[in-house]
Amino acid sequence: MKRLVTILAAAALLLAALSVGASAPAPAAAAMAPPEALTAFSPGDWGSFAEGMAADGRGSLYVSLTTWGYADETTADSSVGELWRVGPTGQKELAASMDLSPYGMLLGVAVDRCGRVYVACYDMEAGLVGNGVYRLDDGGALTQVVALPEGAWPNGLAFHEGRLYITDSARGAVWRVRLGEGCTTPAQPWSEDAQLKPAGPGGIGANGIAFLGDDLYVSVADHGRVVRIPTRADGTAGAARRVCQNAVLKTADGIAFDALGGLWIAVNAGTTGASPSGGLYRLTPSGRLTTVADDPGWLNYPTQPVFGSTLRTSGSLYVENGAFFSAYGDGTAPDIQALRVGIPGLPLW
Repeated sequence: MKRLVTILAAAALLLAALSVGASAPAPAAAAMAPPEALTAFSPGDWGSFAEGMAADGRGSLYVSLTTWGYADETTADSSVGELWRVGPTGQKELAASMDLSPYGMLLGVAVDRCGRVYVACYDMEAGLVGNGVYRLDDGGALTQVVALPEGAWPNGLAFHEGRLYITDSARGAVWRVRLGEGCTTPAQPWSEDAQLKPAGPGGIGANGIAFLGDDLYVSVADHGRVVRIPTRADGTAGAARRVCQNAVLKTADGIAFDALGGLWIAVNAGTTGASPSGGLYRLTPSGRLTTVADDPGWLNYPTQPVFGSTLRTSGSLYVENGAFFSAYGDGTAPDIQALRVGIPGLPLW
């Protein structure tokens, strides 16, 4: 097996082992109109993976994409990270690209209140690519603004009160930084808790991230768990509390709040064994979990839900399909599906 596929497969194999069984309690289903495909990306020669997405204040979506190639059948040649800008009607343009060879990848994306775009970068072989967060510059370059230590797995990104929060899927933690000139290196995580940890080495712990008021919510992939972490008045983290845990949420990835306080959760794997696979759920403020979609055919390893940011798109939820298994030659490619949900998203700024 090719070396890159072996590395990428580690997390996927663990998640498959944790996949939902037939005995899992099934949340109530919600009626929803079929989505419309907004845009699609190239699968590349040896697979591509879309992992992060965020909206700016003008209606554009920013998508992180990683594409892999090989010099021959056994030797990895390249890993290219790309940041794409997608307009409300699906038109797209490449905003930036970055050589992450041989095994780096781009993950979570966030936009600050000034419209600046940030993307997490994870080096699967520590020391070859700068691990942390990069900012899109006016000239189309990605410049590192946060450096995290070797062994960290930066994943989800969110801004709150002028600071950037970063989930660490390997350590089971959340980092917090105030961005300034140059590259910031935090000394220790803002929050680290057993409830955020992965199930074991190579697993995926803290993943998706979103704020509701001063409370930070984190999805924990390996355990199908949603955790709330309050922000105290002095800015420190309060005690992490589990607000939901359900077998159908194992492989939970990106999350987003609507204006009614409902939390939308993208889950990489559905429960039926169909291919392509994936689930989308909504957790109500009272803690009731509702199935929006479970292996409906239009989900393909979904990684991030994002609400439209303009008056025209405010009732739309955009779901990013990562198409992780394109690296195994399944013939699929990452795309974005637009789902009319009739609820605006919670303002991010």
